Amino acid sequence: MKYGTIKSYIYYMVLLYYCMIISKIGDANKYIKKRGNNSDLFINSLTIDNRKGYRKVEKKKKFKVQVYNGMRIGQGYDIHQIKVKTENDDNKMNEIKEYNIQNFKTLTIGGVKINNIYVLSHSDGDIIYHALVDSILGGAGSYDLGTLFPDKSDKYKNKNSACFLRYARMLLFKKGYIIGNVDINIIAEVPKINNIRDEIIQNISQLLNISESQINVKGKTHEKLGVIGEKKAIECFANVLLIPKT
Repeated sequence: MKYGTIKSYIYYMVLLYYCMIISKIGDANKYIKKRGNNSDLFINSLTIDNRKGYRKVEKKKKFKVQVYNGMRIGQGYDIHQIKVKTENDDNKMNEIKEYNIQNFKTLTIGGVKINNIYVLSHSDGDIIYHALVDSILGGAGSYDLGTLFPDKSDKYKNKNSACFLRYARMLLFKKGYIIGNVDINIIAEVPKINNIRDEIIQNISQLLNISESQINVKGKTHEKLGVIGEKKAIECFANVLLIPKT
């Protein structure tokens, strides 16, 4: 067989396989629309890859698959300046007292207060709650945290950020969504997240009325690079999956 013929044959087989996949996807979509969110999908054959090669299982299997229409994903972010007090650091303490006039206060992160670290903020400066609220608001198609709770308003000065999270939960209820899962990443040299992770997860679980298994909290350092690496700032990323209520 000539090279050109082989090449044409390969192209033909790839095109045929692609058409088969598109056809199967179309059939699956029709089936899902017909059956709704809770669909029983059947797999007639299963190809398993192992070290000895491929083997095909021709046994009909039934799998329960949850299919949700209208899922949404939200992402939130927050960053704040911090001041860290070390032992016997009277100069640093004097700096912090001076900066208190500019809204430096004891750091709160995920509802947990951290001694000897101070944060610059209008409210309580809880970066986890702020990032999480923004992710929920974004996923729900609402305004962002700064628009709803402006830092120019004295109404929210030193406000406990748990109030913002309760508002986000209420908004989800009104819009007909529930939380699938939450994934949070804190970037900081201090504090060490491992020491307070469980308490943070418990606080979020209670405020959002979701299981602790739906919440993940991770801590990363900045490898001593930039303002975060110099312990001058702390930042947080939050992602949330929203599922329509059935």
